[in-house]
Amino acid sequence: MSTTEQRAAVEFAKKWHGRGDEKQETQRFWIELLQDVLGRRNALDETEFEHQTAKGGYIDVLCPNAKFLVEQKSLGIDLDKAEQRQNTQVTPVEQALRYANYLPADQKPTVICTCNFERFRFYDLNADPAAVKPPIEEFTLEELPDHLSIFEQIFAPEHSRIVVQQQLSEKAGVLVANLHNALAAQYIDPDAPQSHHALAVLTVRIVFCLYAEDAGLFNPAGSFTSYVKTFEPTRLRTGILALFDVLNTAYDERDPYLDDQLKLFPYVNGGLFAEQIEVPQFSGEIQTAITDAGDSFDWKDISPVIFGSLMEETLSHDQRRAGGMHYTTVENIHRVIDPLFLDDLKAELSHIETEKVSEPTREKHLRAFQDKIAGLQFLDPACGSGNFLTETFLELRKLENRVLEHLLHHQGIIDFGEGTDAGSLVKVSIAQMHGIEINDFAVSVAKTALWIAQQQALDATESISGQALDHLPLHDAGSIIEANSLRFDWNELLPGTQCDYVMGNPPFIGHISRKSNPSLSEDMKLIWGRDLDIDYVACWYIKAATYLENNTSASFAFVSTNSITQGKQPAIIFPQLISNGWRIKFAHRTFAWNAQSSDTAHVHVVIIGMDQSSDTLSTPVLYQYGSVNSEPVRTPVKHINPYLIETPDCLVISRSNNKGPLSPELQPVYAGSMPNDGKGNLILNNQDEHDEAMSDSIAKKYVRKFLMGDEFINGRDRWCLWMQNAAVGELEQSSFLKRRIEAVRTARLSSSRLSTRENLSQTPQLFGENHQPSVPYVGIPKVFSGNRRWATCARLESKVIAGDMVYTCIDPDGFMFAVIESSMFITWQKTIGGRLKSDYRFSNTVVWNNLPLPQVESGLRESIIQAGQHIEGVRACYPTESLASLYSPLGMHPDLIKVHEALDRLVDKAFGAEKPCHSDEDRLTILFARYAEMTKQE
Repeated sequence: MSTTEQRAAVEFAKKWHGRGDEKQETQRFWIELLQDVLGRRNALDETEFEHQTAKGGYIDVLCPNAKFLVEQKSLGIDLDKAEQRQNTQVTPVEQALRYANYLPADQKPTVICTCNFERFRFYDLNADPAAVKPPIEEFTLEELPDHLSIFEQIFAPEHSRIVVQQQLSEKAGVLVANLHNALAAQYIDPDAPQSHHALAVLTVRIVFCLYAEDAGLFNPAGSFTSYVKTFEPTRLRTGILALFDVLNTAYDERDPYLDDQLKLFPYVNGGLFAEQIEVPQFSGEIQTAITDAGDSFDWKDISPVIFGSLMEETLSHDQRRAGGMHYTTVENIHRVIDPLFLDDLKAELSHIETEKVSEPTREKHLRAFQDKIAGLQFLDPACGSGNFLTETFLELRKLENRVLEHLLHHQGIIDFGEGTDAGSLVKVSIAQMHGIEINDFAVSVAKTALWIAQQQALDATESISGQALDHLPLHDAGSIIEANSLRFDWNELLPGTQCDYVMGNPPFIGHISRKSNPSLSEDMKLIWGRDLDIDYVACWYIKAATYLENNTSASFAFVSTNSITQGKQPAIIFPQLISNGWRIKFAHRTFAWNAQSSDTAHVHVVIIGMDQSSDTLSTPVLYQYGSVNSEPVRTPVKHINPYLIETPDCLVISRSNNKGPLSPELQPVYAGSMPNDGKGNLILNNQDEHDEAMSDSIAKKYVRKFLMGDEFINGRDRWCLWMQNAAVGELEQSSFLKRRIEAVRTARLSSSRLSTRENLSQTPQLFGENHQPSVPYVGIPKVFSGNRRWATCARLESKVIAGDMVYTCIDPDGFMFAVIESSMFITWQKTIGGRLKSDYRFSNTVVWNNLPLPQVESGLRESIIQAGQHIEGVRACYPTESLASLYSPLGMHPDLIKVHEALDRLVDKAFGAEKPCHSDEDRLTILFARYAEMTKQE
């Protein structure tokens, strides 16, 4: 633990010395300990207080993810003394252990703590399940600063319930991959559509059997693996087909002469074993893969959410061959579903549980809440393996189980008899979950994941009721269909008037062109009515809004690549949504979507939730990230615009250079020059090539420093041959130049572009496109880091040639440089400009031409120029450092920061700031106000 945490622990101990009431101060004590001392910012979200157990008791403090439970007593209570609890004399640790044993399996703690505000005792239930040994650690409140490591262990990521589930599911994924590959080897052509589908269904069926034998659905335990072992490999296919037939046949319809071993297996129903599929001959490798999976792993504890995604990847030939496993983390799923509906449902149930009403009234409210959540309908129109739907179902069942805890143990409704039908208790159903998925194997996986989730939720309900519930046969199934979501009418699956929430993670495909992908281009045209240069995911927004247009209480939320909130896209995508009454209800600004992939880079995404605007709707919430990998800060705001900032809906439209910059103060910006020279025949890429050119008396006259974005920012040397005004006769005298020029001509003559072949091939000594300024100019990299505080731009002499990854803006006096080096500009860039992953992507038509700088008074303009010169002066003090080094996010030189901040104060004033700006939000308020004024004037 850090010194900061130890100091905080000292202050905490002083504050709580000599005080502590179990009823009044438990929550405050532990929240302050977790938040202020241990630095757990989400302590309120990850901690439950007064959690009711199956037998009617209340757990003082429960951290389910950390698997940690606290039995809290008031100051002065003896932690060794027994008290009367539920007609039994128990000590605090015995009471904590009793509560732990009442919890469902997925909530059982591994560490329990007893505390009386003055003394802490910790017990490890893994090493000491009955908590009969002395505590593993014990200390007083004053000794807390020296014992913080126990909390570090408890809350270590590798010990969390979610991480353990991930690890278990990943191990299961490897076993399924082995099974899948062994099965695939026996198909004549596993890539044939019919065989591909059969292989997926066959794998899913075997996995369900492995789960069923460990989860108690098949009796006795291990019966499926034992059944497989009884066959010789050559006879196993026959045995498996016979088993599938039995699992699909009701008891009263079965063959009365059925083999005794098959009679042990239950009727599963649900359609999992109904379809007749192609099943190849089994091999010894297949039998070994099944028995290894059955003997070496306990399948009942897998996460159906994570495991479903892993199975989808395993069964997808393309992904399997690409290598690596991918799944959407549970944490990321909750970033969508929590603000969309789950936070509100949890708050509603907590209010019912704590409201000061009579017990009959509370029972009425609880039953109404159970009916409410059982009536909700969900649609994921790009559901993949169903992970959003599966996690949603599990969360609804957790809420329902909380309701059942109250109804069963406060209302006295306990005895339901042996083998109680779950339908008499449980109302939330996987039939509430609807999905559309284009891949047939993912459909099979999604249905199976929901069935597994259903069984795990029933296990938790059994822990609450204390009664056995019927798990089989399956009575319902999630409505998951195979279809192209953008061409299928969602109303055929679930009428839009009946849907409450649409959610999901549509494909991360990006921009679609007719040439590169005609089929997806047709999808875009179907939704938008025309070809558009926008992200494919935008189609789901429009389709969801249209689908829900007659259901004003419904809302939707999607994970999207962050490009839809940048550059020119917001002005294309959102006007139709806004004009039809939709508003952004919540949004997560850019963060890295960790897909737990071993072979692909993170995608940078946003999450946008929308509902139909009304004065009665809740306050919008913006989730903002300090960095793309950090935890979000939740901020209620008045309004969220399509750029995901708290300002009115002002959309910035691309503005061509023909029209010129919006600001009368700004010069146009142009792309740099493009060589179009084959494989770098006009470029000198290294020192050897440079030296060779300089050794040629003619060629050396035409060597110029050449900058693309990398050379510009990182200070690397590169040169080009710039022969704009060279006499052809002179060029012919240089063998070095002749060789390079002829190579350019050959390359251009072989081009697929007619203009290159017919026109540019006639002047092979020249760059294909020449946009080089003839006066000093500002060089602006086309792409530059989003982690730096200011832009990495510089003023350059006209003899330095800017390549096509560098934009140019003529700047004889330095005013353009000063503007672009201001915080006002970088704020506009990061908000309006596009991004390449997390890097800024500068655009002259969207960013620069729309920068709303008003007319600047001459005296202030001169001060801004001088402030820019001061920046250049400080940079010159560090001649060996590149722009990347000077503006490193790890730390800048203090004198450079000082002159930049001085410039910021002047530029802020030029944009109309009446007082110093201290944040992006301050500047954005001014920028959008100026933009609205200036475009209105036009």
